[in-house]
Amino acid sequence: MSEVAHTPFNCAKHQVHCAKYSTSLDPRGYIPVYEYVAFNQPILWDRETGYVYWTGIWKSMGREKSEITKLLETNTKLSTEVKKIRGGFLKIQGTWLPFESAFDLATKTCWYIREDLEPIFG
Repeated sequence: MSEVAHTPFNCAKHQVHCAKYSTSLDPRGYIPVYEYVAFNQPILWDRETGYVYWTGIWKSMGREKSEITKLLETNTKLSTEVKKIRGGFLKIQGTWLPFESAFDLATKTCWYIREDLEPIFG
């Protein structure tokens, strides 16, 4: 995809910047991201595809990575859309969801950190 997907919203609380992380698990050989930190966790989303690094959002709420597996098992639609990155740069390893799915899930599970998700979801 050549156009930028899901550009960040302006937010006084968080400074969003661009980065590129190497991985052999993506056909591009890297993942170009928008990135910022919330609660000492990286909040990332792919600048080209819009996929959102759900592991960072989940951990920013103090939740365990292992709970993501249970969450995906109970939602079969999500489990077919998910991308799991295992290998490459440590910061990008984890579960990635399509933007709309991540937004829907965040509206249901991330109420108390909603202001910290403003740069990504508005």
